[in-house]
Amino acid sequence: MFKHVLVAIDFSSAWPMLRQRLQALRAWGAEEVTLIYVLSSRYPATPEESHRSHYEKRLSEEAAALEAEDFRVNWQVRVGEPGGEVVAAAQDVGANLVLLGDRGYSRLREFFVGSTALDAARLTTCPLWLEPVKDDRREGADVVLLATDGSNAAKSAERLFQELRANFSRAVAAMATCASEGCDREIADAKAHLQQLDQSDDGMAVRVLDGDPRQVIPALAEELPADLVIIGKRGRNVMQQLLLGSTAEAVCRKARCAVLVVPQAD
Repeated sequence: MFKHVLVAIDFSSAWPMLRQRLQALRAWGAEEVTLIYVLSSRYPATPEESHRSHYEKRLSEEAAALEAEDFRVNWQVRVGEPGGEVVAAAQDVGANLVLLGDRGYSRLREFFVGSTALDAARLTTCPLWLEPVKDDRREGADVVLLATDGSNAAKSAERLFQELRANFSRAVAAMATCASEGCDREIADAKAHLQQLDQSDDGMAVRVLDGDPRQVIPALAEELPADLVIIGKRGRNVMQQLLLGSTAEAVCRKARCAVLVVPQAD
């Protein structure tokens, strides 16, 4: 499934959490890791190329530690816009998953310098796992939550949800629509689609939510509480890459648990 994981590392407080996640992913079949550090061109005080040797040494040390844990490890230092470079590196090495820490930057900072996590989520062509590195990070209850709208853009996310749900004690599939009085057709259609996803005997729960998905999906993740939210994004052509989607972006911003963004298949 996720045999080759590309990990964006910045040697901050995110790294220990990403290492913990790597251990969990190894139980799911991860065998190879590529570590990447990006000398960012985003900020006025851009690190000089002379700093490269320092980060190469640190990456080499972290790679050796992971190799001692039976991973096959590669590493590289790149220069450029962090989000774009992370995605480009994943394509170059053929990674199955990108693992990235999400600090939950403030809206003001995102306005001026952008968010590496959201940039990568918009551009990625393979599944991208955002690991929360936030003061309000919440531990879940061994629950995976699929957020779907039943569209073609969500099909890859739905398939991955089916593959991953056995790793959790509880699986929930949710769709937001008009679910109040007078919306019988919308409710029936949503339930029918969600029930099609329940192909096993593990008691998957389905939830039809009433309201704006940008609000009710993060709220449901909090209520469960979920360990992981799986959500699809738009397609992979040049224009669609720039459009993460308002619901996916809201979930990435608001969720206090991990979020797995899954691109639409070609």
